[in-house]
Formats: sequence, C-alpha cells, structure tokens
Amino acid sequence: MERAFGWIGEIFQTLMKLFPWLVIVPATHEGVAFVWGRHIRRWKPGLHWYWPVATQYKTIAVVRQTQLIQSKVVMTKDMQTVIAGALVTYYIDDVIAALAQIADLASDVMERSQGAIYEVISKHTLEEIQADRQAFKDKLTERCCEALDGYGVKIIQVQLTEFAPARALAINTRGAIGQYAMWTGF
Repeated sequence: MERAFGWIGEIFQTLMKLFPWLVIVPATHEGVAFVWGRHIRRWKPGLHWYWPVATQYKTIAVVRQTQLIQSKVVMTKDMQTVIAGALVTYYIDDVIAALAQIADLASDVMERSQGAIYEVISKHTLEEIQADRQAFKDKLTERCCEALDGYGVKIIQVQLTEFAPARALAINTRGAIGQYAMWTGF
C-alpha cells in the first residue's frame, strides 16, 4: 500500500521545487550558489533565498579548522629514517575557490600538506630539525602555504605531532615479487 502511494510524495517534492526557499547560513559558515549550473554566487552568513529548480548550493565552515596528517616513514637529508606526523591549522579565506574549484577540500589539504611536509623533512638533517624546532615549524608552515596557494585556504600553522627516528624494513608478503608491507616496530 505504501508503495502504491509513493508517487504522491514524488509529485509533492517536484512541486516544492517550483517555490523559492529560504536558507540560513550560520555565522561560522559561508557558501556558494550555482545558479542555472554556471553562475557562481558567494553567500555570506545570513538569510538567502534560492529557487531549487534553478539553483544548487553548498555551505562550508570558514572558521579555524585542523587537519591531522597521518604519520609516515620518511628519510632525512642525512639518510636517517624518521616517522613524522603533523597537524595543519587553517581557515577558509576564499569560499568560491574552496567549494567551486575543488571537489574535496579536506582531502586536498591533507594530500598537498603531506607532500609539502615530507619534502621539507627530506631537505634537512635530523640534527637541523631537532636544533631549532620553532624555525623548522615556520619552514613547514611556509611550504604548506605555498602548496595550498589557490585552494581558498590560509594556513595558520603546521606543527609536528610525531617525530622520532625509526627503522623501516620492507617485508615481502606476496612471494618473491610483488607487494611489500612496511614494518616499523623497532
């Protein structure tokens, strides 16, 4: 019986798209409206009317946010293997770039930051990194800012959450040729 009357709900939902809707964008968010699929309009916090038949919208938090960068084994300039993880703190300063030009901002922040962090680590010796952690943190922040330029985010700081010497072995888990797994349990 429920299935027989399901079409009534579909008709009602279709008719509701013909009327304008009110959207509330909270003070911590901003958004973009895609009008007719091609015109992009920025939405600041407040009330916004949109017409569902011709407009789609996305909102995102633009306040301070953090992204944890997964720990990985990386080699320093002096050929020492270390395990390093980081925390990137940022806020969104261009909502159009963040929402309309990038499919998944959080994963892009993670991917671009991770590459930049490991690049900086690989260009320094273990002694240089440990000698002045504040100066190294500033180098990480600067490099991540460069890597994320044009992504609509402003990096506040990048800090190492884990950093320690490690030994890494490649253990063959698929026979003589093929897949290798890293084990760093020393």
